[in-house]
Amino acid sequence: MSSLDKDTPAFEASRLGRKDHWDTVYDRELRNYETTGDIGEIWFGSSAATKMASWVARTTQPTARILDVGCGNGHLLLELASRGYTNLTGTDYSAQAVRLAHEIALSSFHDITYAEQDFLDPEQVARVAGPKGFDVVLDKGTYDAICLMPMEDGSVDQKAIDVYPESVARSLAQDGVFLITSCNWTEDELAARFKDHLVLFDRVKHATFAFGGAVGQTVVTVAFKKRQAA
Repeated sequence: MSSLDKDTPAFEASRLGRKDHWDTVYDRELRNYETTGDIGEIWFGSSAATKMASWVARTTQPTARILDVGCGNGHLLLELASRGYTNLTGTDYSAQAVRLAHEIALSSFHDITYAEQDFLDPEQVARVAGPKGFDVVLDKGTYDAICLMPMEDGSVDQKAIDVYPESVARSLAQDGVFLITSCNWTEDELAARFKDHLVLFDRVKHATFAFGGAVGQTVVTVAFKKRQAA
C-alpha cells in the first residue's frame, strides 16, 4: 500500500466507526462479563497489548501519567498495572465500555481511572489532559475506527480524521510520547497523516509475512513525539 495524502480517505465508512455500534457491542460484553467473567474481545489479540506494554516499560517510569484512548474493556491498562504502573487513565466514548473496564479493574484489584470522553471534542480533551498533559498516550485500534466514521450522507468523516492528531498533541505533555497500533495503516501512512503535529521516532516489531516478493505485517505499532514549534 503506497503512502497516501492525509486528506484522501482510503476506506469506506463503516458501522465500526459508529458510536451506537460500540454501545451495542460493549453492552453485550458487559452483560456477558457480569454473567461469565469473560472480559470480552481483545483488539489485535493479547500479543499486541503485550508488545505495547513492553515498549512502555522499557521507555518510561512506573509513575508515568498514561492515557489509553478508546480503552474498550481496559485490557491494555491492566497489562501496565500488572507491571507496576500506577497513574493510569482510560477513556472511551461508550459509557458501556467505561463501565465494563471499571468493573474488570475492580475485580482485578487495580486502581485505574476510567471516564467517558469524546476524543474529538477539544474541551473534553483539555479536561482529561489537565494543565500538564500525559507522559504517554496509547491507541490500540481507535484511530482505525475513527477513519471509518460515517457522516450523514454515508461518506467518511474527514474532519474527524483530521482532528484526531490535534487531540493527541493536546493530550501530551511537552515531552510526551504517543504509541499507536493500527491494522489499517502502514508506518509511512501514519507518519504522513500525523506529520503536522507529531514526529515518528520508534517502532515495535511484529511477526511478518511475505507475499508476491513483498514483506509486511498484519499490524504496525509506532511511536511519535510531539512536534515542537519552530
